[in-house]
Amino acid sequence: MIRRLLTVMVLLTAVVALALAVPLALIVAQDQRAAFIAQLEVHTLSTASLLATQPVEEWDATIDRIAASTGGRVVVVDADFQLVGDSDDTGLDRAFDRPEIQQALDGALASDVRGSATLGSELRFVAAPVVQDRQVVAAVRLSLPEDQVTQRVRQTQFWLGVFVMAVMVMAGLVAWILARGIAAPLDALALTATELSEDLSLRADADHGPQEVRAVARALNSTASRLDQLLRRAQAVAAEASHHLRTPLTGIRLRIEAIEDTAQDPLVVKEATAALTEVDRLTRRVEQVLALARGDANADRREIVNLSSVARDRVESIEPLASARGIAVSLDAAEATRCLAADGSVARCIDELLANSLAYARSRVEVHVGMRDSMAVLRVNDDGAGVPAAELPRILERFTRASTAVPGGSGLGLAMVRESVEDSGGYVQLESPAGSGLVVTLQWPLATAPPNTFSATDTLGRQDS
Repeated sequence: MIRRLLTVMVLLTAVVALALAVPLALIVAQDQRAAFIAQLEVHTLSTASLLATQPVEEWDATIDRIAASTGGRVVVVDADFQLVGDSDDTGLDRAFDRPEIQQALDGALASDVRGSATLGSELRFVAAPVVQDRQVVAAVRLSLPEDQVTQRVRQTQFWLGVFVMAVMVMAGLVAWILARGIAAPLDALALTATELSEDLSLRADADHGPQEVRAVARALNSTASRLDQLLRRAQAVAAEASHHLRTPLTGIRLRIEAIEDTAQDPLVVKEATAALTEVDRLTRRVEQVLALARGDANADRREIVNLSSVARDRVESIEPLASARGIAVSLDAAEATRCLAADGSVARCIDELLANSLAYARSRVEVHVGMRDSMAVLRVNDDGAGVPAAELPRILERFTRASTAVPGGSGLGLAMVRESVEDSGGYVQLESPAGSGLVVTLQWPLATAPPNTFSATDTLGRQDS
């Protein structure tokens, strides 16, 4: 913006300055030529008058003095066209027949310009009659190279050019000051708008800058306030829903467990067990939906997370369930791998991946934690049946399940993982090598950027529970 304003202002000023300077230069050139000729005529007439009052013997001294003061050549020719005086000492007593001399001897003032073979340039001259006793006794001619007036004109044009450049520089300076006055509030407004994604409590300066910028700042502040209120309301709703949904589900589970323990009829016990399974599924779905809501509300609140420590805790918590199913869970974690992630999202993501892997693994689940470039990396893979390659890009979307998914899932688990990781500035990759199950790789921005210590291959997408 500043560059465009500077360019427009400088070009506009240049056009105006040139529109004024070019005619002015022409007028000044004409005036200087006219002044040059007029001055030359005055000097010539003054010389003629002076010679008219002197005897011929004093003419040489007068001619030399006039030539020295004017810088031109002074010649005097008598009525017979014989040269009787020359400031250049070219030799006297020779014919000097020139048209201007003829006009002067006829009593007229002659002024013109013509080429000079001797000088190799144009020659400006004025010839006037010398009158004594009411008779023209001689003609005096004063001549100067036309280059003198040309140099004066060029000098004037040069200073006009300097004037135009000075005006353009001043216009550029004024344009820069004006542009900064406009652009600075816009830059501050853009910076605030950019940082709002991280902190909705920020507000733009609505008291400074042009009126239009202040109006935009007020609108942005109003929008940010409303978004902040909506997010706070979503957080409150998620917290209340968590309490109000978990409590009835817990009560239902306790009642069904009581029926299962006290019932004598095997059919009742079987139905109670099936009901418990459905309650557990419903509880998990509620937890997933609430986790998505919390993730949406807290996406802009990042914290430094020790990824290695969180992964170790989550693996230890799931080991009893894995052992009961005959599945070995291994962890290979680089020490002190720290990442930047939304509050609480890392633990939820690891829990989802581990639960998903346990649902499909035959005998093992492997967890790797490390670093690659400027990212913290978590990789979870199992030895299950895997996912067809054509379905990998789709199963990261909400409510989408693979054709090989076990019954009972909702298609929310991996969607929650993807959204949580991307909200933290990272990304998810999946791949399903033939016969090797599913490999899920999560990457978050490192809290710091240590050297590369992770050597696992990049991966690409799968199904959730």
